[in-house]
Amino acid sequence: MLEIKEVTKTYNSKGISYPVLKGVTATIPDGSFVAVMGPSGSGKTTLLNCLSGFITADSGKVLLDGQDILTGNETALAEIRQHKLGFVFQDFMLLNGLTIQENIFLPQIIAGKSQKKMEKNTDNLLSMFHIEDIAKKYPPEVSGGQKQRASIARALSNNPSIILADEPTGNLDTKSSAAVIGAFLDAKEKIGATIFMVTHDAFAASYADKVIALRDGIVFGELLRRGQPKEFLDELLDFTRKVNGEEYDA
Repeated sequence: MLEIKEVTKTYNSKGISYPVLKGVTATIPDGSFVAVMGPSGSGKTTLLNCLSGFITADSGKVLLDGQDILTGNETALAEIRQHKLGFVFQDFMLLNGLTIQENIFLPQIIAGKSQKKMEKNTDNLLSMFHIEDIAKKYPPEVSGGQKQRASIARALSNNPSIILADEPTGNLDTKSSAAVIGAFLDAKEKIGATIFMVTHDAFAASYADKVIALRDGIVFGELLRRGQPKEFLDELLDFTRKVNGEEYDA
C-alpha cells in the first residue's frame, strides 16, 4: 500500500515562494488503479516527482509497504527506486539503440537477474502486452502505442510495488491510448500491479478504480468508480468541471 501523508512542496525563485503542494494526503491500496487529475498548476506532476524521488518534498511522509520513501540515505532510496518503483513516461524513454526486448532487459540487468530468469520474465511480459512480434525491432520502427506498452513491460520487469505513470497517453491517438490503458488493466488483473497515474485524459481516468482531484495544491476530492468506464466517464466529466471551476481542462 502507498500512503501519502501531508506532503508539502514549495519552490523558491528570486526571493519569492511558490507553494505547490499544501499537505496532500491520499491512500493507494495494493492492486488498485488510481488516477490523479486537476488543472495545470494544481501540483500533479510535483506530487509524482516527490513520490518518485526526482525532487525532495519539504515535509510529510510517503509510506510504501510501511517504509518512508522520503527519508533515508541516497543508497537506500536508490534501492527503493530500483526494486519497488516502476516508471512510465509520456515520452516513452526507450533507448533507440536497443531492441524492444533489450529495453525490457535493461532494468533486470541492473538488478542482477540471471540470463535465464530475465529471458523468461521478458517473454512473459511481451506476451502479456501482445508485443512479442516486435521484440527484435527498435523503438523508431514501432508505433507510439507499441512503444508505450513496451515501456509498461519495462516498468514491470522487476516486479515493483507500484507503477508511477506520468501522462502515459499524452502523446498517443485514441486507438493507441486504448491499447495502453488495456495494458495497465492487464497488469492489474493478471499480476496484481498497483498503478498511480497522473493524467489530463478523462477517457484514461475513467478506467481507474479511483480518481483523486488536486486543485491549488490540495486534494479537492476523490471519486470512486462503481460501474463500467463508460458510465463513470460522464460522472467524471461532471466532477472535473467542478474541480476546474466549471471548466474542464482537456
